Amino acid sequence: MNQKGLIFLELEEGMTEKELASAIGVSPRTLENILADKFPEDPAGRETFARYFRMDMDALWTGGSTYSIRIHNLSESTQHSAAGDIRRIPLLNWQHMGQMVTSTNLPGVIHCEATVETTDVSGKRTVALKVHDDSMETMFSEGEIIFVDPDSKWKPGDYVIVHHPGGHLETFILRQVKSIGSRCMLHPLTRKYEDLPLTKQDKVWGKVVRLRKKL
Repeated sequence: MNQKGLIFLELEEGMTEKELASAIGVSPRTLENILADKFPEDPAGRETFARYFRMDMDALWTGGSTYSIRIHNLSESTQHSAAGDIRRIPLLNWQHMGQMVTSTNLPGVIHCEATVETTDVSGKRTVALKVHDDSMETMFSEGEIIFVDPDSKWKPGDYVIVHHPGGHLETFILRQVKSIGSRCMLHPLTRKYEDLPLTKQDKVWGKVVRLRKKL
C-alpha cells in the first residue's frame, strides 16, 4: 500500500486531516496535496512520512511493503469482561520497537503487525514481541510472544530487551541481567552464546513482564 492509501486508512480510523498532519509533522496543505496526487519531491519530506508510517522510504512511495501494517488505537485497547480487563497489546517488529519505547509522548495511534489479547498486563506502553532466536532456550523459545514494559524498573535476575549497538550479535537482544561483582552482565541461557557486559552504550528498552507460548 502506498502513502496515499495509508493516509486514507488513518482518516477512516477517525483522525482529522489536521490531527494527522500534526502527528506526522507536516502541514495540512501537504496532506491535501498528496490526496490530490501532488507528492512532495524533497527527500526530507518523504522521510518524515516514512518515519511516521514505519516503512522503508522507497516501499512507501512505490506501494511496496516491507511488513504488514495494522493501525491500532491505544485508547481502545482495554475491554472489560467477567474474566477481568482484556487488553489488546500491539505486536511490534523488533526493528521498530525503539520508535515506540523511546518516544517521549505516547501516540494515540500506532502501527503494528497485529494485536495480542491478554489480561492483567500493566504498563501504558507495554508491547508484544516475538522471540527471534534460540539464545534464551528453553525459557524463551523462538517464535513465542513476550510482553515488554519499557517503564517497568528492572533488577539483576530480570529478563530485558537491550539495544546493543556495535555488537557482533543482533542490535536488539533478549537477555537476563546478572550481577557479577560490581558489573552487570547480559546473560544468554544457551551456551553457544556468550555473556556480554552491560555498558554505558547499551540501552535497556524494557523488562519482560509476561511470556505467552502461542499467539
